[in-house]
Amino acid sequence: MKAIRSAAATGGAARIAERLGTDILKGVYKPNELVPGELELCRRLGASRTVVREAFKLLAAKGLIVSRRRAGTCVRPREAWHLLDADVLAWRFRAGTAEPKFVFDLLHARAVIEPAAAAMAARSHTAPTLEAIEHAFADMEQAAHDAALFAAPDIRFHRAILTATDNDVMMAFGALIEAALGIFVGIASRHPGAPAPSVPLHRAILEAIRRRDAEGAQAAMLALLDRTSRNVERNVESRPPRKARFPAGAGRPPRRSRPSSPR
Repeated sequence: MKAIRSAAATGGAARIAERLGTDILKGVYKPNELVPGELELCRRLGASRTVVREAFKLLAAKGLIVSRRRAGTCVRPREAWHLLDADVLAWRFRAGTAEPKFVFDLLHARAVIEPAAAAMAARSHTAPTLEAIEHAFADMEQAAHDAALFAAPDIRFHRAILTATDNDVMMAFGALIEAALGIFVGIASRHPGAPAPSVPLHRAILEAIRRRDAEGAQAAMLALLDRTSRNVERNVESRPPRKARFPAGAGRPPRRSRPSSPR
């Protein structure tokens, strides 16, 4: 029988759920395949049956497993997994199990969500929500030459924009954006000078939101994501074709009409 990594006897349900969930995401246990039963996990992990059952409940709530009487507990089909769940995203990235396709799927999702959020924030921000974006940006400027310190204010900046939309559904994407940024900061910063070059792009977003320029905020966010995509493409293996960087309908602002040339 396949083995999962050992957990300390004092580990709680959350720790066991993380270990088993990570193995599911890595493909150690495949869809429709049985995972070790409660008694087997109790023996391997030195945990009580109550703790193991609680871990199973946590994984079931995330769509990863289902338990059936007399049939055991098996992994659910991939389409049932709650891939946007904050824990599932964190497990996937922490374990290094996010394959290139998923990284680019996240990029495309950001290209749909964040430009629209920036435009909404430009229209709907209040003094307190704008202040949160400004404070995050100020901290980004101070950490511009330290990728490790830059990550936290960068995440705060993007989450603050979601909050400034005053839209509960948009705010719910916070976990997705946070997890995506956690991996993208690492990938996109594997070149000299990073992350300083992104600071002016973030400033352009802030300034457009501040002046309530929805179209400008949308365009500035797309410019930032375009740069992120270029950096990720250079550093992720098995990358998709360049034309796939942003899907159709990803929220690019319409091109402004230009006056006809006198020539």
